Amino acid sequence: MADALPISPYFDPCLRFMLEYQKGEIIFEQDSEGDQLFVIISGAVAISKRRQGIFKQVALLEEGEIFGEMALVDRAPRTARATAAQNRTRLIVVNQPRFIYLVSQQPVFALTIMQVLCQRIHSIEEGYNRLLREERSRR
Repeated sequence: MADALPISPYFDPCLRFMLEYQKGEIIFEQDSEGDQLFVIISGAVAISKRRQGIFKQVALLEEGEIFGEMALVDRAPRTARATAAQNRTRLIVVNQPRFIYLVSQQPVFALTIMQVLCQRIHSIEEGYNRLLREERSRR
């Protein structure tokens, strides 16, 4: 974002919706209820899934990426754990009422959420196809 303005607490109303995490801090747990999505302003977030009691990182999200949106769309428990991967990871928090407002009043926001969901579906499909190929090659 070459034309982005610097974030200033005096001029940026988004700061009241911003949270900051340090490396290793858990943002939300897998299987927890979710009523917020997050936009990464700075830093990075590791997404991990628990399998047989052990968490394995499945994605590393960076500045500008959105996560946690699935809980707002389908109201199901969180499918993974989100953890700050860097110090001073700053996130904008969008709760359910703000989400509904943005989706209904800002078509670009709604389209962005749909694109994120589509990307996640394609990523899962690619992983599934990769597993199938690996399984066939072992036969």
